[in-house]
Amino acid sequence: MRKILLGTTAVAGAALFAVSTAQAQQAPTVRVGGYLQTTVAIVDDTLDGTGAAPRGVAGAGTQSRNQTDFRNEVEIHLFVNGKAANGLSYGAVVEIQNDGTSGSVLDLDEAYVFVSSPTLGTIRFGEEDSAASLMQVRAPTITGLGSDGAFDVGILNNSADRSGGNPSLLTGINDGSDSTKIIYLSPQFAGFDVGLSYAPNTGEGDRPFNARAVDTFGVAAGAAVAANNTQRDRTGLQNEVSAALRYRGTFGGVGIAAGFGYMQADAPEVTAAGAAIAPATRAQDVSAYTVGLNLSAFGLTVGGEYTWGKWTGAGTGRTALAAGRDDSNHWVLGATYVMGAFSVGAFYGVGTQDNGGVLADREQTGFGIGAVYTVAPGLEVFANYSTFEDKNVRVGEAAPANRDFSALFMGTRLAF
Repeated sequence: MRKILLGTTAVAGAALFAVSTAQAQQAPTVRVGGYLQTTVAIVDDTLDGTGAAPRGVAGAGTQSRNQTDFRNEVEIHLFVNGKAANGLSYGAVVEIQNDGTSGSVLDLDEAYVFVSSPTLGTIRFGEEDSAASLMQVRAPTITGLGSDGAFDVGILNNSADRSGGNPSLLTGINDGSDSTKIIYLSPQFAGFDVGLSYAPNTGEGDRPFNARAVDTFGVAAGAAVAANNTQRDRTGLQNEVSAALRYRGTFGGVGIAAGFGYMQADAPEVTAAGAAIAPATRAQDVSAYTVGLNLSAFGLTVGGEYTWGKWTGAGTGRTALAAGRDDSNHWVLGATYVMGAFSVGAFYGVGTQDNGGVLADREQTGFGIGAVYTVAPGLEVFANYSTFEDKNVRVGEAAPANRDFSALFMGTRLAF
């Protein structure tokens, strides 16, 4: 029923965009775009190698990992655009990717349909980022650089299983995991625009196995419930709502971009094994707030962001905070300067999260600097260096440990 209601909402929203003036129709056309990024990373991570606790890949080995590796990342974007006789624009966007973490396998990053009016705004329906993620104003950056940029290639995550992922706490407000959602983005009025989005469940609604590449339901006799979590089973975030307000304008030759973003979601109510979580021990509902400001003039852009709320882990607003733990927060400052075909940039940030009990808070400090050269339209070469100091990280040891990691990241990017 909820899916039917959401579908009805999308149709009703489209009807709002109808106008009476007849215009020339345009049949849908398809355009192909995307990018290919090839990189080399030289990594130094104290989590690699031997130590008092098991280290190495997945926390189970004793051999240090190779410090150097190559990597490709590719995305193919399909843009479908048409126009109705009443002037309404419509279409779809499909993003096919290989992000370098799954061998030669391609998957869908985002896929959604849209209807749009220049006076009333745009509705998107499908797998897409949340409104807060789409519109947030963050510290300025350049290709490959950022407080949660591509430097983390080959760096183990800081979770207990050390299985990979983003090790940085200085991340932007989450993108809603590209869960199937409905999104509204307004036109710009006097420099201001707003956005809203809603996702009933984490993941794609048609899949019984969340985040798994199967679309038929089948559980072998005696299979553990934990290995077969299904969509709508209340083991993930639910009823995720996000909103954003943004301003973009110019005063006296100085460009200004300022924004506020917010998201909230209900915490899981059932364990992976299928047992209900008692209200007294249930994690706190997730919430995240972010503000950002950028100022630009004469090729120089300076700015920053501050994000806070109830979540834990590297993904801002993706993991519920345990009962009794304090909020998380981080701030990032950045600057970029463009000189013709050259761009340079730098960032500095600090993030803090509660470890619980009497344990000291986890505190992460990150710094990065980089440069980009545009060789030809769409073709860039870049290099950057990022280094992080992570204090009181819980990675399975009896007590929190300190960790340092850094990466020299270089490569080319071809956008088409």
